[in-house]
Amino acid sequence: MFVETTIALILIFGTLVLFHELGHFLAAKISGIRVEEFGFGWGPRLVTLFRRNGTEYTVHLLPLGGFVKLAGMEPGQVDVEDGFQAQPVRTRAFVVASGPLMSLLLAVVAMVFVGVYWGFPNLNLPENRVGQVYPRTEAQRIGLRAGDRIVRIDNMAIHRGRDMTDYIHDRPGRKLKIVIERDGTRLVKEATPQWVVTYLGATWSFMLSERARVESVRDGGEAENRGIQVDDVLLSLNGRAIYGGRAMVETISERGPRTTDMILIREGRQLQLTVNPDVQWVAFAGVKWSFPGGFVQTGADGHEIDPASVAGRAGLESGDRLISIDGRKISDGEQVLKLLRAKSRAGQRIRLLVSKLGTSNLISLSISPEDCKSVRFGYCDAIGLLGFMPAPTLEKAGSGESIARGLKEFGQRAAYLLRVLTSKRIAQDVGGPVMIAKVTASSVRLGAYYVVDMAAMLSLSLAFINLIPIPVLDGGLLVMLLVEAIRRKRLSPEQVQAFTLAGFMTIVVLIVLIIYLDVFRIAQGLVPQ
Repeated sequence: MFVETTIALILIFGTLVLFHELGHFLAAKISGIRVEEFGFGWGPRLVTLFRRNGTEYTVHLLPLGGFVKLAGMEPGQVDVEDGFQAQPVRTRAFVVASGPLMSLLLAVVAMVFVGVYWGFPNLNLPENRVGQVYPRTEAQRIGLRAGDRIVRIDNMAIHRGRDMTDYIHDRPGRKLKIVIERDGTRLVKEATPQWVVTYLGATWSFMLSERARVESVRDGGEAENRGIQVDDVLLSLNGRAIYGGRAMVETISERGPRTTDMILIREGRQLQLTVNPDVQWVAFAGVKWSFPGGFVQTGADGHEIDPASVAGRAGLESGDRLISIDGRKISDGEQVLKLLRAKSRAGQRIRLLVSKLGTSNLISLSISPEDCKSVRFGYCDAIGLLGFMPAPTLEKAGSGESIARGLKEFGQRAAYLLRVLTSKRIAQDVGGPVMIAKVTASSVRLGAYYVVDMAAMLSLSLAFINLIPIPVLDGGLLVMLLVEAIRRKRLSPEQVQAFTLAGFMTIVVLIVLIIYLDVFRIAQGLVPQ
């Protein structure tokens, strides 16, 4: 695996850097700037392939990308007529910006290509294979890693991902015997799915300890209304100290819809709240609908949606959202119960309007009075989790769909990167070379699709990072050109050298810091496997 990962890293970095430099090269040629050398790789020159139109095409020792050497590139070389410094500001800015633009283009092409060649992930169709192991979880404790295939749990043979997830979800707190296949060898592990409870529109996890920690808070739920926040820790419910998910579920079931007192810890301080539990799920029409929001969670029995049910025949999937019942917009689970009960008593059919996940498509389906009678609901929901994400099934797409989905994926990832680079969590969310190597190893174990997909994300990251306004990077050069355009006067060679030196020192400090954070996170077990 070390050899495969090393080869993948060389190919990825080589391709990304080469395409980035190709952007500068093409822009220079278009602008009439003489390119003295286009080098494949770095370090000592091994061979000169050929010379054409004043450009030497060379191969160098280290196969990590390439470089472009432009004539008249050094500050002050304005007397080189066909050189970089002799060109107007807009031409130089075009050449500088073309590197990041080529990186962006490569990312788009890769994101479209994977859909045509391999397909796009369908999260509703998991494989019985580990896609990612989350840090500090039961899955990490027992040594699961990306690419492991789960073939048996207890006495049940596992052939489908849905069977695997259903079995684990149904058994929080119960020890399981898990048989996995890794590199042609079968291994036996023992693990206990940890409780994850949905209550008040918040997700309470027992993955890290016997105390419930808030992992997420949904919009519009009681938790949001009462100011409950991510990372709050639950101490007690209605005077009962809560240790473990079973105690939490039992207490919630005893209280039902009645007002409940709860004590939380937030940043070392105790908070006492009084909450009014709301309906967390309603099961009818073959679907378990999750609230707030009215999202399709699973089939009515907590497993996959039965194709013969009303929802199954309509093609509903996890993540679809209930918009209205008989034209009345749905706001919460209590409202759904009242409408269903009223229609059941009147013996009337009802019509549901559902929005498909990720599209603007709406589905209308009709529910019989019999369907309205077999309604179940609850004020909390609980499942067991080991702490890994199953690898999704890949479904091929046509050219048109691949272009549309690839562009959408590009937009979403670009927006995510912008949020990361401008957030306070940048130190936690950004990884360096050590992390990239770690992620590459996981991608290699999963297959070629994941390697190319990761390369697309790295190409996008390369473009964004290069546009950061630090001298030495393309973004820094663009800022200096902008200053020149505003002043209508060039920066002196001394000023450019001073800015470049400062930028170089900044980059060195950042690289050292990022590598330190990478090593620290790996040593502390904070890195997904």
